Amino acid sequence: MSFLERAKQAAQQAAEQAKVAADQARQTVSDSADRASAAINDPATAEKARQALSRAKRGIATAIDRIDPNVLADVVIKATALQERANAALRAKGSPYRISEVGIGAAIPPSVTFTIARTDDPAADVVPEGATASTELVAGAADTGDGVQALDGTMVDEAALASDER
Repeated sequence: MSFLERAKQAAQQAAEQAKVAADQARQTVSDSADRASAAINDPATAEKARQALSRAKRGIATAIDRIDPNVLADVVIKATALQERANAALRAKGSPYRISEVGIGAAIPPSVTFTIARTDDPAADVVPEGATASTELVAGAADTGDGVQALDGTMVDEAALASDER
């Protein structure tokens, strides 16, 4: 038997094996699809899903009911106190910006977000009289060695800010 005939015979055997494997895979998929269809159409499965959804709704309502109003009040007080202190610091630095709104998410743990707004007309691109532009505040802080601190406690690099503006 020549090399070519042996290669042809090996290819035929491989093709037959692939056909058998494909038939087995098709039968497995067909059986799985039939079982899935039966499970989906089973009234007991639908009832189990409704019960699970009902338990989840009760769990959410219970979690909200368990929020202690005193704890929530403390979060509100601390967040608004931080807003007032930050606004005083912004005012002292001559910034035209203020924290205008505090949002509190009643989650566990609670989340606090701050909205920043200009004290003048935000449509105007002019810093109000008596206020200093934030870019100048950052530059001045770098000159005096005071620096500007980021929320994570690191010092803001003026050079990095200047390169970001370009």
